Amino acid sequence: MDPRHLFLALPILGAAASIFTDPSICHSIPSPNTTTTNYPGSPCTSNTTYPYNLTLLPTVPIATVCTNPAPRNYTAELACARTYIDAIDEQLAFLYARRLAFAAVAGDAKFATGTPLNDPTRNQEVAEGMARRVGRYGGSEATGRVMGGEGCMIFASLEYEVEKIGSDCGGSVTEKIKRVC
Repeated sequence: MDPRHLFLALPILGAAASIFTDPSICHSIPSPNTTTTNYPGSPCTSNTTYPYNLTLLPTVPIATVCTNPAPRNYTAELACARTYIDAIDEQLAFLYARRLAFAAVAGDAKFATGTPLNDPTRNQEVAEGMARRVGRYGGSEATGRVMGGEGCMIFASLEYEVEKIGSDCGGSVTEKIKRVC
């Protein structure tokens, strides 16, 4: 090989090597598992029967659908409530997986810019935002805060960001993420 060709190839090889070491070039690969074709209740999902159309959020009934007039049948009410809880949990799992994909994108951006992954100010904003949302829909604001930044959701998302940076980018995050929930 002509040594001049090797000299010309060195900058190209150096650029190729930087792709694997430069965090600013790395991009997390979001999971393709949370799609409109496998959304809970879509025609392409399993044959699970749900008590309402999971593709339309307004079709989720209120809990009184499970209460019986006197005389109460608590066994039937419990079975009914569990059926709806399972369907709602399916929707929450789907949405949480989508949220994790966006958390991985945010983690990539923070990692590439040298920004700490854990931002207590942002965590508090998430907690307060969730508290307002849950309160608006009839739940307690304290429960909303636990679901948001004060609970495990934010720390599980941060751990997922660290995992995705390591698996997709080969990056090593030295920041310690400690659950405080």
